[in-house]
Amino acid sequence: MCVCLSRRVPLLLARGAVRLLVVDSVAALFRCEFQASDWLERTKQLLSFSSTLHHLSQEFNTPVLCINQKCLFAGQLRGFCPLSSNVSPALGLAWANQVMVRLMMRRLQETVARGNQRSALRRLEVVFAPHLARDGRDAAVWREGVRGLTGSECTDVQH
Repeated sequence: MCVCLSRRVPLLLARGAVRLLVVDSVAALFRCEFQASDWLERTKQLLSFSSTLHHLSQEFNTPVLCINQKCLFAGQLRGFCPLSSNVSPALGLAWANQVMVRLMMRRLQETVARGNQRSALRRLEVVFAPHLARDGRDAAVWREGVRGLTGSECTDVQH
């Protein structure tokens, strides 16, 4: 991962070949390489990784989207509390304090239709952002990508 972030990604960004940097499954990168007893080294590597991403974003004026898993707090049951109150980023405080904006997208039970396409309804929520109000919007994944929904766009909502 270090070679990719230090050499390949800057080259692609400098050429203009990349306009959005997406890192999928950040937790998996650190879960595989470290044992529970290696928490200090894992934290150091995590902070170094974060610093590199911040640097790339600033140097090339490119947004960075990091996908992170969430985990349920121990002892709480799904459905017992609202979703946003009983989940936490999988990498904990070390990672949570590195991000500028934290969004959570969750899949809901309902489905929506648009023309001949169907999609599971999703809810995108601002969990943390110093410049945004805590708010949320419904969205769906269509062939052309993720799109926010308005009442007039959805012809069918099924529960």
